[in-house]
Amino acid sequence: MAVQESKKPGLMSRRIILGTTIAGALLFFIVGIIFWGGFNTAMEATNNLDFCISCHEMEENVYEEYKPTIHYSNRTGVRATCPDCHVPDPWVHKMVRKIQASNEIFHKLMGTVDTPEKFDQHRLTMAKRVWNTMKSTDSRECRNCHNFESMNPEFQRPRARKQHMNAFETGQTCIDCHKGIAHKPVRDLLTDEELEKLEAPNPAFIRPIPEMFTEGLKRVEEKETAVAEAEKAEKEREREARLAAKEAEKARIEAAVAAALANQAAGGTAAAAPVTGAGMGIDWSDVPARMITLFYPGETSMEWVMTGKDHGGARPFLKGGDRCTTCHDKETADMGRKMVSGDKAESTPIPGKRGSIPVNVQAAHDGANLFLRFEWEDTGHIPVPFVEGGKMDPANPMKLALMLGTDDVEFADRAGCWQTCHQDARSMPDTPDAGVIAASATANALDLKEGVTKYLKESRTGIEVQGKRGKKRGGWDKLKNGDAVATALQANQFMDLLRYQSGTDNTEDGYILDQRYMQGGQGFQVNAHKEGANWVVELKRKLTSDQAGDISLEAGKLYNFGFAIHDDYSDARFHHVSLGYKLGLDNEAAEVNAVKREATAVAAAPAKAAAPAPKPSAGSAINVDWSKAGSRDITLFYPGETSMEWVMTGKDHGGARPFLKGGDRCTTCHDKETADMGEKMVSGAKAESTPIPGKRGSIPVTVESTHDDENLYLRFTWPEGGHAPVPFVEGGKMDPENPIKLALMFSTDDVEFADRAGCWQTCHQDAKSMPDTPDAATVAGSDAAKLLDLKTGVTKYLKESRTGIEIQGKRGKKRGGWDKLKSADEVKAAMEAHQFMDILRFKSGTGETEDGYILEQRFMSGGQGFQANASQEAGNWVVTLKRKLTSNQAGDISLDTGKVYNFGFAIHDDFSNARFHHVSLGYKLGFDNAADGVEINAIKQ
Repeated sequence: MAVQESKKPGLMSRRIILGTTIAGALLFFIVGIIFWGGFNTAMEATNNLDFCISCHEMEENVYEEYKPTIHYSNRTGVRATCPDCHVPDPWVHKMVRKIQASNEIFHKLMGTVDTPEKFDQHRLTMAKRVWNTMKSTDSRECRNCHNFESMNPEFQRPRARKQHMNAFETGQTCIDCHKGIAHKPVRDLLTDEELEKLEAPNPAFIRPIPEMFTEGLKRVEEKETAVAEAEKAEKEREREARLAAKEAEKARIEAAVAAALANQAAGGTAAAAPVTGAGMGIDWSDVPARMITLFYPGETSMEWVMTGKDHGGARPFLKGGDRCTTCHDKETADMGRKMVSGDKAESTPIPGKRGSIPVNVQAAHDGANLFLRFEWEDTGHIPVPFVEGGKMDPANPMKLALMLGTDDVEFADRAGCWQTCHQDARSMPDTPDAGVIAASATANALDLKEGVTKYLKESRTGIEVQGKRGKKRGGWDKLKNGDAVATALQANQFMDLLRYQSGTDNTEDGYILDQRYMQGGQGFQVNAHKEGANWVVELKRKLTSDQAGDISLEAGKLYNFGFAIHDDYSDARFHHVSLGYKLGLDNEAAEVNAVKREATAVAAAPAKAAAPAPKPSAGSAINVDWSKAGSRDITLFYPGETSMEWVMTGKDHGGARPFLKGGDRCTTCHDKETADMGEKMVSGAKAESTPIPGKRGSIPVTVESTHDDENLYLRFTWPEGGHAPVPFVEGGKMDPENPIKLALMFSTDDVEFADRAGCWQTCHQDAKSMPDTPDAATVAGSDAAKLLDLKTGVTKYLKESRTGIEIQGKRGKKRGGWDKLKSADEVKAAMEAHQFMDILRFKSGTGETEDGYILEQRFMSGGQGFQANASQEAGNWVVTLKRKLTSNQAGDISLDTGKVYNFGFAIHDDFSNARFHHVSLGYKLGFDNAADGVEINAIKQ
């Protein structure tokens, strides 16, 4: 019987879905994988930076704009490339974007943007397309990297915190504020209508405030509160120090008067009683102070503030009611720097003009009068290049103006006096020319001899804010009728204006409404004078007035307050201005709080006479024209228990390798962060086992240097500090005899590491009061003790005098090398090879000067000597030194004016001693040398 063949199909022939055999399905599967792999490979090949810039249109335009931005290069090394921002991550959206890219290929073939000129012609159109896409997707591609939920406000500026909070609550998205951050900015080319529509919040984007953000906000607010409390405590210490100084001065005067009376009774000639200058009768030492930083405003006006394409904060200001201080109180110095340089909103910058002025503001009242005191540092003259003679107002070195207003003036509650400044005022961009003024009927009602002055919106029928359709911004010619202006005046819709002119000594009391009036008010008194390098201006003004244009001040209310300083003979808009602050009487809610104080009667001011030169503490007077000297600001910092060994050890100091291997100077990394370093160490957070509560972490010092054919002159100026008692020293003062000591060192590059660390290498881990200082028994048992003066412990020394230095403390060894002393012959050879540090030190209490050197130990005598003067001027210490350029004494560096030297200095303030001082990094001292890395440049006179 024949065997019947099976009709059952084979495995590969079996049919499955839709009649497809397994073999066919497998074939399709393999082909699909190959196709999909190829497709994805092609997709990724078109999804990288190299592909994006493979055409010259991208490479020559947007790529060149992108390279200098933070998306290309930053401190973290994270780079966002073209696809990260312009290609969606979700697959479906990515496909849509790739299909859309075919349009770009078409325009590539057509040559639509194949030249820079064509590209710029179409740039705004392309940018709007991207912006609108990002707006519609809630900035999806931005949020691939920048997650709202992961933001930590602790690392954001106050302005950014506020804007991100607004974004959560109102539904704004990244692109609303961050246009053009990787390309040439063209946001300002949008019309106002387009900008308003594009940046309007979208309720669909409202999101709950993340817990992480809320917690971070709480932490940063706590930190800022702690800093504010610390500043308040510091100011209180300063106030107590001023009171103590005042009592001491009072006791001194009483003793002097008693001595004079005794002398007169004995038949001698009576000494003249001391006479103080006329003031306002307020003891300012007991009045709280607020530091307000004025800034250079450039061509910013009220219209500029209210226009979104000029000012990113326009919407929060107009819609959210945010005050200018909400975002900008802590960044006015940065704002001023941008504008004074011409980087922003300034078409005629003045080279060298300072961008900001920190002003100490105090306020008091006695129930009948308001007293204000302003103190700020004067500046050297900067000639104005577009004014003949370089001075805009040659008669007045300085003018100070302030304004007061109620909330009846629109926007005064958030902008202070800012709304009096308009885009069409004199010297502003849209000021009308003489022909336009002459042709306007408004010119008959206003005093326009000097051009358009300040005015308020309340006096105009309208203000052109955004300059739509090419119109000039402002509203100088849209004046309301006389009755409407009079009604506004009666409704407190004006700004009360006071101004003082220092050269003519004039006071002006007026107001601003339809224009600026400089008289008509009740008047006020002024006492203005210079104290050292500072201007001090005191004002006295009655609280109440019945004059039109005067604001009467009442307890329990807050008033809007702003002020401006025209320094350096400036005029018009070329001044420095404050933001808008709140003024109150005995009101903690006020930012400028006038506290109740009793004013004493003040005698008439005596005739002005030249102030006598301060009596020198040591040596004869040092007469130098310091206006011709070189000047550099250097911030000294508290070093804690850091030493040369600490600097050279990687586990202590992250910069050890760049220092040792790369030859980096300490200033390379740390010149701008010494204040932060000092704060860490003085608090005990780093490298300090015995912190002193209340001790300041840093001291800003102005160093001036000059020379003649024979001498080097140096002047150091720094603010006094309040006394912080040392808890581990009886009496709280380490060196009760000397309130301050100043020491400085010079050296050549013959001392190892002096070229990068200055005098730092004289400090070691085994010096007295340092962690590895040897105990008495160890010192007594060492042969080195017989050759060194160790009565007060191990002093400074140099590596050149030792056979070795234990740097890292390996195997439990103590760091340093105090006991590894070379032979006398070797030390002598090092001395002859200039391997020493020349040291000068001045003691303020005893008036003693010491001139020595450091090699195997610290010698405080033997040099040629120097002169020193010290005085206290307007809250500052001023120490002046005079030292011959050349010397034949061992341990003295002879200074050749053609060479550069290593230089460092330290200040023992507040009766401190040993390592509990403030020190500088290592700097370069030169003579008439602005190059070669010279940081302390002594200029010949």
